[in-house]
Amino acid sequence: MTPKFGPDLELPTELKAIAEKNVAQARQAFDTLFDAARTAVGESEGRLEEVRSNMKGLRQKTLGLVETNINAGFDFLNKLVQAKSPQEVLALQSEFLTRQMQALSEQAASLGSDARSLGESTVRSLDEHAKALAERVKALGTLATQHAQSAAADVQAAGKAAQSDVQATAEHAAENIQQPYNPNQTY
Repeated sequence: MTPKFGPDLELPTELKAIAEKNVAQARQAFDTLFDAARTAVGESEGRLEEVRSNMKGLRQKTLGLVETNINAGFDFLNKLVQAKSPQEVLALQSEFLTRQMQALSEQAASLGSDARSLGESTVRSLDEHAKALAERVKALGTLATQHAQSAAADVQAAGKAAQSDVQATAEHAAENIQQPYNPNQTY
């Protein structure tokens, strides 16, 4: 290690190499973190779009069932207007009510099943997403720990090298002090 003092102060070569390595590792960790964040956001948007699409399908099915029930009501009213006797009105009304109760029961069961499936798939999808995100965070934590350990080892090695250089310089200075001055010797 050859430190320069004065206006051109430089980092020792070993410390400069450690600093450059740590900056590169920090940059890599930052890039990895942002890649993971971008991926997570993209996956979240995809999962939310899937939920929206499934909700849209459920709403369209509900509107279709409402339309079917309204059309059944108009059909009943048309038949009712054409009825010839009170007995025929009562028979039409009884038939309509029986059919509508059955249809509403089937529709409610179908919508309930669809809503339950939508809820289960949404929960399952979000659970899988959360688990994958937790694994990514764990991997990033492991990577950050490895980088920190590597940086600590580099700093420790540089410290030992600096200590060795200081000791050698001190020994050299001690030798020079103990030797008489020789004007012909180069230092």
